[in-house]
Amino acid sequence: MQFICIQLVLNAMKPSVEQSAFVERVGRWWESFAGSRAAGAILGWLMVCEPAHQSSTRLAEAVKISAGSVSTQTRLLERIGLVERITFPGDRMTYYQLRNHVWLQMMWSEQQRIEEMRDIADAARSVMPDERPDRVEDLGRVAEFFLERWPDLMDGLTEHLQKEGAS
Repeated sequence: MQFICIQLVLNAMKPSVEQSAFVERVGRWWESFAGSRAAGAILGWLMVCEPAHQSSTRLAEAVKISAGSVSTQTRLLERIGLVERITFPGDRMTYYQLRNHVWLQMMWSEQQRIEEMRDIADAARSVMPDERPDRVEDLGRVAEFFLERWPDLMDGLTEHLQKEGAS
């Protein structure tokens, strides 16, 4: 009987087939534009795991990566503001979880990146190439377009989420 209870606990800790497929999908999505598949897999697992906080050991088991990869990728995800470390009194373990409202925060931070795009375009004008100046001009036009519209778009998103009870 004790063996059966232990086995049930261990099975409950494993990601389901559907969760594993989701984690892999997020890993591939993250890899396609931002970095490593391992970081994306960690994000995916932290989106659907229970409890919402996970130890390094648990992350490594759930997403099937090494402890070293977990350490490297969680540091990266912390640095860019998606993941945070948490601890509990009396527990020496460190846990990781997605920051509250992380996706809204991530979208708000895009305005800074758009401003940086405009600054790069402005700097490039002093070294504008004769051949295909569109490589510089297009960046400036795209940045200006989004800078003009981004605050209203984000205000609309924030309002929408508040109506939905998400913020």
